[in-house]
Amino acid sequence: MKMPPPNSPDWFSKQADMVKKVVSMMPVHFQVSYKETTSSDQQLLTVCSSDVFYIPRRFITDFTDLVNLVDNLEIHHTVAIPMFFLSMDSPQNYDPVLRRMIYEENHPSSTNSTTSYSDKVPAVHPWNVSSEQEFIKLIRIMAAGDPLLLELV
Repeated sequence: MKMPPPNSPDWFSKQADMVKKVVSMMPVHFQVSYKETTSSDQQLLTVCSSDVFYIPRRFITDFTDLVNLVDNLEIHHTVAIPMFFLSMDSPQNYDPVLRRMIYEENHPSSTNSTTSYSDKVPAVHPWNVSSEQEFIKLIRIMAAGDPLLLELV
């Protein structure tokens, strides 16, 4: 199947159809969680353009199972990842730390996103990790809030 160009109306329509297909294949408890979370407006498609995601240990098996449902569908990760998270748990149970997010609408490309990040403001959007060095720097900064992350670098 040839996909329409990203962000075109047809692209969103195809992605929404694939979300419906994947949700219909999910075990019932994931379907219920997803549908309860999105019940206010079934016409909305949740899209997240982040490059970095944290999956709590207790959800790793669930996340893996959900990823396997996607199989060969051409569902875009910006659509699939939010679908997985909304299926695994209700947003009201998400870490409240994300409420202190910085959204940088006109972030200069010459400035590294790590200059905005701290353990006091744990989420910066948009965030693009462009190199391994930047990723290591990010992990070190994040370790101020979770020292176990230092084991990754």
